[in-house]
Amino acid sequence: MSVGLYNPRQVQKLDPVEVLYYGTDGQEQGTKSFAPGEISNYPNFALLKEAVRRYQGRLRRGTAKTKSRGEVNGSQRKPWRQKGTGRARAGTRKSPIWRGGGIVFGPRPRSYDYGLSRKQRQIATRHALLSKLLDGETRIIEEISVEKPSTAYFRKIADTVGLASSFLIGLPSEMAVEDRRNIWMSARNLDGVQVLPVCDFNALSLLKCQNLLLTESAFEEVQELENNSIGQEGVQ
Repeated sequence: MSVGLYNPRQVQKLDPVEVLYYGTDGQEQGTKSFAPGEISNYPNFALLKEAVRRYQGRLRRGTAKTKSRGEVNGSQRKPWRQKGTGRARAGTRKSPIWRGGGIVFGPRPRSYDYGLSRKQRQIATRHALLSKLLDGETRIIEEISVEKPSTAYFRKIADTVGLASSFLIGLPSEMAVEDRRNIWMSARNLDGVQVLPVCDFNALSLLKCQNLLLTESAFEEVQELENNSIGQEGVQ
């Protein structure tokens, strides 16, 4: 698993893994084989850290702001004459050293985002997804079909397949928006549960959840993406 840590420039061929497979009713029906493609520098912890920092930074509002001495409301009148009072000279009550004055080098509205290339983001997402599959933190369910939102249904499914902690539900990218919405509304009241199509997976969403629950169609989509990625990652 940690070959890439010792020889990052050597392309690795990881062994296939068996992923638990459950029926629509949540009963175990065996396993499905996942075959990872060629990959280099796995696991790339440095890249995963940068990707997570970028996504977390983009979630920050960045609206914190303090007033400088030029923005504080107050008089520009000199508090007292320059000399002869015995006190320190002062030019304005809005000085940063006065109570109620401006703030020096305080926070200003800003963006916490920083550049990370598309290829780096794709590789980070791939490494995070592989970690869920190779570490036994993934379950496959035949289908999730919800005619109307029902939290009780999802709670029952989660308990049956053994997902007690936080988990991410992966749906096929081609699923209809209305069907996806019903699933999202059913799972939104469960703590630590997130619903995303495969095309919207990112390193933060995958690493933040303890487990991954994929529908059979989503698993096949992930396997197809993995097969197409052979030889395209390059050495990082």
